[in-house]
Amino acid sequence: DTSSFKKPDQNRENLKRLARYLDSIAYGTNAASVDISDSSTAPVAASGTFTLVSAIATDAVTIGQETFTASSTPSGENQWEIDGADDTADALSLATAINAHSTIGALITATVAAGVITLTAATKGSYANQVPFSSADATITASAAFLAGGTGGSEDAAESFSKT
Repeated sequence: DTSSFKKPDQNRENLKRLARYLDSIAYGTNAASVDISDSSTAPVAASGTFTLVSAIATDAVTIGQETFTASSTPSGENQWEIDGADDTADALSLATAINAHSTIGALITATVAAGVITLTAATKGSYANQVPFSSADATITASAAFLAGGTGGSEDAAESFSKT
């Protein structure tokens, strides 16, 4: 809620209140998620999907540099359990492995609806439009070669900050 630090015709004081608020987040006094955009529209996280149709053991998906492989007896964070009989259960297992992964899990959130996994960048903005994801297996289809639709953030337009 910006009403606590945004007052009409008080630009200098508004900046000071905002700075104190950001300090309180940095020091742990307040918890918050901060989206900063130099656009009039709200930033959007990039996303993409994997669709599973009768996936089998040894099928795999790749997100960034990490490959996740289906196994009936998974071991390690880059394997996910598959039974091959239930696409939704198999998709949920893969999504759980993605979310728990020590690297990818911090960058991507995976959710499931039926046999479809939606990958969403953890941070809004256009940066994640460069994250590749794929599957070479006919039983798992990626919606595109890269996450897409991310907008906003500092990459979209030049920014300048000044104090007068």
